[in-house]
Formats: sequence, structure tokens, C-alpha cells
Amino acid sequence: MVGPLSNLPCNSAVLDGEIAVADSEGHTDFGALQDALSQNSDGFSFYIFDLLQLNGEDLRRRPQRERKKKLKALLAGVKGPLSYSDHIEGEGGQVFARACDLKLEGVISKRADDPYISGRTHSWLKSKCGQEQEFVVIGWRPSDKAGRPFRSILLAVRDKGALRYAGRVGSGYTGARLETLSAAFKKHARKSAPVNDIPPAIARQARFLDPVLVAEIAFRGWTRDNLIRQGSFKGLRGDKSAREIVREKAMPKAAAARTSNDSDEIEGVRVTHPDRVLFPEDGVTKRDIAEYYLKVADLMLPHIIDRPLALVRCPRGSEQKCFFQKHASPGWPDLFKKVRIKEKSGTDNYLYIEDAAGLVAAAQMDILELHIWGAHVDKIEKPDRLVFDFDPGEGVAFERVKEAARELRERLQKLGLESFPMATGGKGIHVVVPLSRGHSWDQHRAFAEAMARLMAEDSPARYVANMSKAKRPGKIYVDFLRNQRGATAIAPYSTRARKGAYVAMPLSWNALSRLEDAHPASVKDAARLARAGDPWKGYAKLKQALPLSKLKIK
Repeated sequence: MVGPLSNLPCNSAVLDGEIAVADSEGHTDFGALQDALSQNSDGFSFYIFDLLQLNGEDLRRRPQRERKKKLKALLAGVKGPLSYSDHIEGEGGQVFARACDLKLEGVISKRADDPYISGRTHSWLKSKCGQEQEFVVIGWRPSDKAGRPFRSILLAVRDKGALRYAGRVGSGYTGARLETLSAAFKKHARKSAPVNDIPPAIARQARFLDPVLVAEIAFRGWTRDNLIRQGSFKGLRGDKSAREIVREKAMPKAAAARTSNDSDEIEGVRVTHPDRVLFPEDGVTKRDIAEYYLKVADLMLPHIIDRPLALVRCPRGSEQKCFFQKHASPGWPDLFKKVRIKEKSGTDNYLYIEDAAGLVAAAQMDILELHIWGAHVDKIEKPDRLVFDFDPGEGVAFERVKEAARELRERLQKLGLESFPMATGGKGIHVVVPLSRGHSWDQHRAFAEAMARLMAEDSPARYVANMSKAKRPGKIYVDFLRNQRGATAIAPYSTRARKGAYVAMPLSWNALSRLEDAHPASVKDAARLARAGDPWKGYAKLKQALPLSKLKIK
């Protein structure tokens, strides 16, 4: 690049432009530039779009159109790798639309009469067809896969003057990028988080960094909580300071883009036959389910990410034959991650998800129920979620089920444990207890069984802790078996494979008293659920140890 620049017809010049690597169709990609730099390969181009100084004359106070005129004259007849970046006056909307049709990154709009001012100003606007910008790297999460030093990086962005958490990215890493990042992580490691708003479920598995590294990230949009959706790492930016990284405003983009007559792209996931009806009596389609999950993703993801799953799949809809699946099968979508778990007769791959795209992939696979383990994939043998299922037998009024849930809450409070209720979308109520990861599965199950049997012994006319259906009429079965290794429970906000398109709905204890049945919400209530916010406030912040000694459990 030095040679062509030294041959320009001038004594000196200060140019503003961008070095990039383009393919045969003119598409540039920052990741391709990073790869070319690391491999010392050719193919670079310098796209020059402004002239700040020429032959000692400072041009920065001159209007943009005048500077461009002088730049064009300076670069007349110059060939690659130097390239004059031309412009179009007016018709911004049409230019932007055409750029997107050509699969370009977007356009930069500048005020023709403005002087040149360094940094971000109101004189120019970046409009991107997709969403891509720089973020500050503030940490990383270790990987459990051999040869892979980390599974994702944690990001932050400056918003209203303060650095805040912006999500994590686990894709886009080649071997060379993994090595570059690993070396940078060692250099900038620190013990505490540089921001204070990282969700506890993410922070407890993270390693933190000084906020100095800047990464270019492509992503699908922002969640309601201002976290990026489906990000992909493009490369580190050595030319950017972490102090100047702010959230950029992209051109508005529809949440779902039609790709063909029989498929849609939703959250970056190709959803085939989106108009297939999965709940016939309610008219709920596969697209409806995908869009439901996107609306409640911010509420649901903290309870489901990184937990092994068991799935109820209904390819022909909720009223036809469904089947249960817990192991990965050939051809399973990559948006479902895999973890090997030891079983009684060997090991097998279980599935889990990491983001909202994984929820959309569930809709694509006709999954109508998502059931979760009581542990995370990084520590399978350390459960952290206790669940009691109150299942009413024939002839039991729903009011009695609510009373049972409240009674358990009081018993747990006497042991120092806070709990949270959830209407299952079926007949019963779940009472969920978040726990710290310091006990075994045997202790986990033993504690749950002890609580259930105490309720049955104290009120034998009301409760039963035996799963025999013959003993249930007129009583409430306190199901504790969901707390043994390998057992699962319906995930908060999951759809249910039954008539009505109901969903499992977390509740506050106050809201429980007003509940009329165990299915107060359906897929069609997504907007209402999202507006209502999190009914389990404080759930993720609780640090509760299982009080084994109080029930004399070893």
C-alpha cells in the first residue's frame, strides 16, 4: 500500500479511508480482512473517501463536497489497490434499498456542506443493511470441548456515558481467531467484572477482562433488555479505542423476512412451512409459536439456557401423535448445542440452547414442550433448581391446589428458603426453589422427598407422596421425583402440547391468589406477558444453600 500512495501526484496528503478485502462481487467483510492480515496474504484495497490536507494546506474547514472534488482530482487515473469512494447526492432511501439488494453492508450519509470533524458527529450517519458494530470485550466463558479455549465472549457497550453489559457471542471463531483472542485474554485478565449488570447465571461461569479490547460483531438485533441477538464474531479492532464504543442506531428492520412461499427467516432461522397449524382449534401456526418465543425470550432465556433439555415434538400438531426426545439425532439444527452426559449404560448427547434463535429453532422442529434439567451443562452433577409439582387428583378443587402451594412456601421459609410459583399450563402448580450449587443429586432428591412426605404425613386426607394413581382421587399428589438426576420439569414460558395453546406461566405469590385455573395464558398472550415483566423478581440473585442439616439429610 505504501508504494501506490507514494506515487500520488502531490508532495503530501492526509487521506481518510478504509482498508478492506472484497470478494469478486465487491462485498467486503471485516472477518475476511482479519484473516488476510493474519495470513499475510494480498487482496487489500484502500477505499479513500475524504481529503483532510493536501500539500501542507489544511482542508478540514472546507465543505465536504469541496474536499471530495479535490480528492477525485488527486486520484484521477489511479488504479488499485487505491480506490476513490464516490458518492450519490439525494435519493438516500433508494440508494440504501439498492445497497441492501446487492448484499452490501450499507451506506454512509454525510452533509455536503459540513467541515471535517474528528470522531462521531451529527454530520454523518451510518445505515447498515444488517446489524454490525464494535463492542468492548469484558470477559469470556470457558469451554468444555477439547481444543477450544472458550465457548463465548462477553460484550459491553457505552450507553448514556456508562459501560453496560450487552450480551455474549459464541460463534464466528476460526482457529487463528481463537489463538489471537486467547493470547489477549491472558494479557488483560482481571478478577472482578468491569460492569455490574451481568446476569448472575452468566457471571458465575465467566472470566473477566479489563475493558480495553474492541471486537467487531455482526448480529440480528437487540432484545427488549438491550442485549444483542444471535451475534457472530468478526475480529478484533486494533484501530478503535474502547472509550469511543457506543451503541449505534441501525436502519429499522422487520423481525421476520419472507424468503420463499413455504419458508420464513425469523431471528436468522429458516422456518419451513411457517403457516402450518399446530393447534387446530386455536388457529396457532408454527410462525405464531416462533414469534411468541421471541416476545417472551428475555423472560424465558434465564431459566432455560445451558440446561439439558427433554423435548415433546408434534410434527402433525398438538392433536396428533407427539413423541418425547431427549437425545440428539443426526441432522439436528446447530442452534441446539450438544453435551455428553453419563447414563447408566454409557454416555449420550443431550441438547441445550444458548439464545433466542434456539427457541425459534425449537418452533421449526415442531417442539411444543421444552422440559429442563435441574442443573446446568457446565456442572451436571451439581443441581441448582428444586421443583415441587402439585398435581390434583380427580375431584380436587383448584383452590386447594393453591393452598397447597402456599403451605409449601411457608414450610420452606421456615427452613430459610424462598420459592416461586408457576401455573403449569395444565392442571397443577409448580413451586420452584433456586439454589446454590453445593450439594449432590442424592441430597437434592432426598430433601424434596422429605418435604413431600412431611406434607403427606401431616395432612393425609389432603396430600399423597406416592405416585400410584389409585391413591390420588380427592387428594393432591406432591411430586418430588422431578428432582432426581435425569428428570425434567416444564420450562417457564414453554408452550404445552394440549388444546388451548397454553403456556407455563410464572407468577408472583400475590398473583397466585387471584388465579382461577392452572392455564391462565396462551401463545396469543405473548405481548401481555412481555409487558408485564418478570414476576420472579430477585430469583437470579438469591444465594440459597440446601438446608440439609435441618431435615437431617446426609
